[in-house]
Amino acid sequence: MKILWDEATSGAPELQPLWRILREYFPKIASPGNDVTMRHAAVSGNYIRSLYTELLNNRSVVETAIQGEKDGFDGVVIGCWADPLWEAREAVNIPVVGIGEASMLLACSLGYKFAIITVAPGVVPTIELDLHMYGMQDRAIYRPVRYLNPASDVELLLESIDDPQRRLIPNFERVARECINDGAEVIIVGCGYYGPILSMHGYNEIPGTGVPVLDCSAAGLKMAEALIDLRRSIGLRKSTALFYKNPPAEVIERIRKVHGLN
Repeated sequence: MKILWDEATSGAPELQPLWRILREYFPKIASPGNDVTMRHAAVSGNYIRSLYTELLNNRSVVETAIQGEKDGFDGVVIGCWADPLWEAREAVNIPVVGIGEASMLLACSLGYKFAIITVAPGVVPTIELDLHMYGMQDRAIYRPVRYLNPASDVELLLESIDDPQRRLIPNFERVARECINDGAEVIIVGCGYYGPILSMHGYNEIPGTGVPVLDCSAAGLKMAEALIDLRRSIGLRKSTALFYKNPPAEVIERIRKVHGLN
């Protein structure tokens, strides 16, 4: 199967080590024979730590998914927690998975209460809105979304690719232990970059606690594989009764012309 990894930024050149490790990561997570292709957004401000900038970014993310379906991909994974998941599902007919929703659903099978640790305070409102949208707030702890402190920046991200033990893991564990004290039985990595970085270094549990660390990107990729398999084997597809129903083609064509997208 062909899976499109819909990356929500423009692929900044200074982050080449990150793009490299992601390309090494996909074959380790995907089932043998499945191909994962990463595409970056055609237009992105590379900043989604606000609801407004996320709104501006989301159009390109959906456009990448639409083009992916045209190019023959079997499914799409939106590789960022700031995702236009419902919009993308409405726009295409192939399976679309968001790493946030996928990891919350998987967390419910690993423990009763989960918490999410994200990269900065500006991302917290987005994820808290997702919790309500997906109906998952009752399976999360009080103050379910917490963040690295100090917050992540490019320097920390690049450093962590080779040496997460220097700053990332101590920072992450400090916040995680606070979540565990508040009842968390599963810790979700609330970032599509740091999840793979931690997985590639074999970090999957908070030491001495029995609490798993859930890589959200792995959850998203495996859910995409499952949905594609089910579509092929038993014809299971998205519902078109209401939320994910495609708008009339002539309406979409007209609106896209208004926005200069045709």
